[in-house]
Amino acid sequence: MTQEAPSTRPKPFVFVLMPFDSKFDDIYKFGIQGAASDVGAYAEKVDEQIFVEGMLDRIFTQISKADVIVADMTGRNPNVFYEVGYAHALDKIVLLLTQDSNDIPFDLKHRQHTVYSGKIDTLRKELGKRLQWAIAESKRRSEGASTELISVTVFGQLITTGIDQDEAPTISGSVPTTEQVFSLPIQLRNDAPETLREITHVYLFTEKEASIVPGRMSRELNLVNPTFGGAASGRATFVPTQGAATSAVWKTALPEPLDSFTANPIDAPDGLVRQYRLPLTFPALPPGAIEERGLELVFTKGKTEGNAIYRLRLHSQTRFYDYKFRLDIKSGMPAPEEP
Repeated sequence: MTQEAPSTRPKPFVFVLMPFDSKFDDIYKFGIQGAASDVGAYAEKVDEQIFVEGMLDRIFTQISKADVIVADMTGRNPNVFYEVGYAHALDKIVLLLTQDSNDIPFDLKHRQHTVYSGKIDTLRKELGKRLQWAIAESKRRSEGASTELISVTVFGQLITTGIDQDEAPTISGSVPTTEQVFSLPIQLRNDAPETLREITHVYLFTEKEASIVPGRMSRELNLVNPTFGGAASGRATFVPTQGAATSAVWKTALPEPLDSFTANPIDAPDGLVRQYRLPLTFPALPPGAIEERGLELVFTKGKTEGNAIYRLRLHSQTRFYDYKFRLDIKSGMPAPEEP
C-alpha cells in the first residue's frame, strides 16, 4: 500500500488580535488555535513571534501577510480596536469574536461576529466554520485578483458584495396574491475596463424555513371565462413600499418552489443554509454593459408574508460573488386596475 506524501504547501496563516491577558490563554490555545488546526491552518499572536522591529510595525506586517485575521473584541481593548481598523483598511478578512455582544462597537455592529460567552467549545465549533469559509475566500481573492468589477441591483437597489453584512439593503413591498409567481429584476453591470466573462451559475441562499423562495410555474391553466367575457391578462404589479411601482409579469399557471439542497457549511457561515440553483445565466459583458434577468419567487404553502435575509451568488470563471439583501413582502393586497 502506497502512503501519500505529505503536502509541502504552506498552511493558511491566521493572525490573532486579542488583549495580552492570561485570562485569554485557554481561549487562544484551545478555542482559536484549536479551530485553526481543525481546518488545516495555523494561528499565531504577535507575542509568540521573534522579531527585531517595533511591536506595532510587526503587527502591521503580520496583518498584511495573514490570510485571515481573528480579533477578540472582549473588553473593548483599544489596541485591538485600532488593529482591527488597520486590517479593515487593508480590506483583509476579519473574523470578530466576543464574549459579550455589547463589546462590539457601533461601527462594527453590521459585521458578523461570534458571541461565545466564555465557552471554548462553542468558540472552537463556530470559529471553525467561519475560518473554513474565510480561508477559501482569501484564496479565491488572491488567485482571482483580476479586473472583474461588477455592480448588482435588485429591484433598483444597489447591493454591496460581501457575506459579512448583517444590515443588508431591504426590498419591501406587496404582491396581490400568494398563488402566483412574482419576479424581481436583477441588473448586472460590468464596471471593469475589460470584458466580463459569462456568469455561468447563479444561486440563491435562504434561511431554512423561508416564507419566500425561488419558484416556477408547474403547468398552464385556462383562465378564459366566457361568462365574464374574456381571458385574464396575466399581468399584475409588485408595489414597493418606497419608490415607483414596477410592472412584473404573472404566469397563468400553478406555482411551485424550486428544488433546494442543504448548503455546504463553508458556504453558509451566515446561517443561510438552503441553496437554490437558479435557472439564470449572464452572457459575457463588454465594459459598461448592463444585462437584466428576473428572479422568480413564490410564497411557500400557507405563508402570506416574508421578512428575511437572502444571498445571491454569481459565479464567473475565476471566482464567485455574494450579494446580501432583505426581502420584506406581504401578499393579499388588491391588484391595481389596469388603465
